[in-house]
Amino acid sequence: RQLFIDLPDRMSEQAILILEIGNERDHFEAAFPKLEAVWLDTSAGEDQVALITKEALLKIDTAS
Repeated sequence: RQLFIDLPDRMSEQAILILEIGNERDHFEAAFPKLEAVWLDTSAGEDQVALITKEALLKIDTAS
C-alpha cells in the first residue's frame, strides 16, 4: 500500500509500473478492487503480471 501511495509523486505522466503478482491475483484484486490494472499475457499465463499507470494509481483509495 505504501508503494501505491508514494509512487505517483515520483512518476512522470507517461510512466508505468509493471508488477509481478504471481499466483496472488485474487488477493491483489481484493486488496485493491478499484485499481485499473492491465493484465499482461506472459509465458506463465494472463494473471501473473500487471501493468499499472500513474493515472490508475491516483484514482485508488489506499486507505482501505
